[in-house]
Amino acid sequence: MNKSVAMVSIGLLLILGSAWTACAQRPQDNWYLEQTWIKTNAVANGGLVSPYGVAIGPDQRVYVGDQGSSPRIQVYLPDGTFSFGITNGFGGGQGFISPRGIITDSAGNLFVADYGTNCVYVFTKDGAFIRRIGSGTGSDDGQLSGPIDAAISPSGEVYILENVNCRVSVFRQDGTFIRKWAGPKLSGSAPLDGQLTNPTSIAVAPDEHVYVCSCEAADPYAPAASMKTFDRNGMWIRTTNTLWVRGWCVMAGTSVRTDPGGYTHVPRSFLGFTGSGGGFDHSPNVQVTDTDGGVLTTYAPAEIPAFYDVTSVRHAIGPDGTTILCHMTARELFVFRPSYREQWVPPRNVIPVPMATSVQQRSNSQLVDIDYQVTDMDDSKVYTAALIFKNGAQAISNCIRNLTLVEGTATNLGPAISANHSHRLTWNSGADWSTSLAGYRVAILAKDSRTNLLDVHYLHLPAGNGMPALTISRSPLIQSDFMQVWWWLLATGDSTIGLSSNRIVGVGGAYDTQTLCDNGTTTTNGRSFIYGKMTVREATASEVQWSRQAATFGSVEQWAPTRSVGGRPAAVNEYGFDTGNWTNAWWIVPQN
Repeated sequence: MNKSVAMVSIGLLLILGSAWTACAQRPQDNWYLEQTWIKTNAVANGGLVSPYGVAIGPDQRVYVGDQGSSPRIQVYLPDGTFSFGITNGFGGGQGFISPRGIITDSAGNLFVADYGTNCVYVFTKDGAFIRRIGSGTGSDDGQLSGPIDAAISPSGEVYILENVNCRVSVFRQDGTFIRKWAGPKLSGSAPLDGQLTNPTSIAVAPDEHVYVCSCEAADPYAPAASMKTFDRNGMWIRTTNTLWVRGWCVMAGTSVRTDPGGYTHVPRSFLGFTGSGGGFDHSPNVQVTDTDGGVLTTYAPAEIPAFYDVTSVRHAIGPDGTTILCHMTARELFVFRPSYREQWVPPRNVIPVPMATSVQQRSNSQLVDIDYQVTDMDDSKVYTAALIFKNGAQAISNCIRNLTLVEGTATNLGPAISANHSHRLTWNSGADWSTSLAGYRVAILAKDSRTNLLDVHYLHLPAGNGMPALTISRSPLIQSDFMQVWWWLLATGDSTIGLSSNRIVGVGGAYDTQTLCDNGTTTTNGRSFIYGKMTVREATASEVQWSRQAATFGSVEQWAPTRSVGGRPAAVNEYGFDTGNWTNAWWIVPQN
């Protein structure tokens, strides 16, 4: 049977909202050099000979891999004071040969990719050996060759980047091999989208996107540095070649890490002529890109001597956004702290990420098997739901709710579904639509323990200029936000709404028969309906005007945000309020 299937993963705090609920109202980041740690003293006292990898643990301790004559891991307290070293002889006589990329997981366990022993060593945060990952040297499943970096996914999987095999191997934390992907390019040919050439670093973002940097050539006349983005299964998404902007790129992409918001940071340097005299201008910076590969900002560590030798730089990003750059030849660590122009409350926890991993109609059958998983770093249980959209278009008129799930799979949706595990739904399409499916879209939705329908960030304004103290949303809600609420209410079988052609209408109560959403546009009644479920009210015009004010009443002070997602925030003032010139947008105020 011919069919066309599109799988939709709708990420919540409510739905689809991960793009803006997690990021749009984030602080406007800048980084400043706070400390320089000079580690040129004796190795026994915490000095470094040839540092390579660096990692920051959840407790802010800093781990540095040293490839010197006595390779080891040096561990420092958050202020740079030497704490202890992990030296050879661990795990019954094992030892480092060439420790390269290192990373910590959420529990503080340390993962060290050792290029020389072709394995990844795992230690507790206090340096006690746990295990080694990798069954030997080679290219078979579970074997490693040239492991140069490691990353930990939100679900706890260990991604190991192999420089010699030019691939990514994925393991469970107990060392069990799961899968591998990518591979070297053919000799004499250009690399294909999913192939790797001289891969140097890897990072896994909170949305499970995998970033791999490669440095194919250091020739300033023919730079070849790139960052490739894959999904968790190795499906190529894009290649970013914007790691160099002007002149010739000496080298870029030797170290990539993601920050808590999922943005990637890549140290870069450039080489360009300063004039006819033949001089050169080295312009180093760290480039920050969003999940679509767009450049958000850069920060320039101009204070770092010889930083233009970017091949000698590795870096780490801590859970609070602190960045540490480790310079191999200078044997110095440079600590950059993030600063915020907005008043900012850190995100409460991580938004769950649902993903439909497989959708398959059984041969000569009306049954459709849907496999899905919800990744959540800090919740063991989530609330999940599903919708089907017929005719391949996600629209109210095509929405099928209250799905007929058979073979006992209905229990795999609801308010207490295990996160980070695969679940199956078996849909009887003939009962809800048709046995002859020309095309359909599957939407998997998930919500964590937070009670509100949208992850709205609020700010608190002090009393002044005749106005009382005010709590108000930082950025406004727009029509697409309300649409995500409707999808969630439809998917969870909310009995107070119904479908009528391309409209959502109220059922019973004060909104009975009232049109709440018409062809994707939420009405005034619809907004009031949603506000009631969220226990909020719409901000008045005077409240919005008060929020826009600068310290000098009567004027609006604002500047362009360093970064925004989906156009939010459009502009910010000293309070962090979104002062953009919005139309068809609504701020809200909590009722309690």
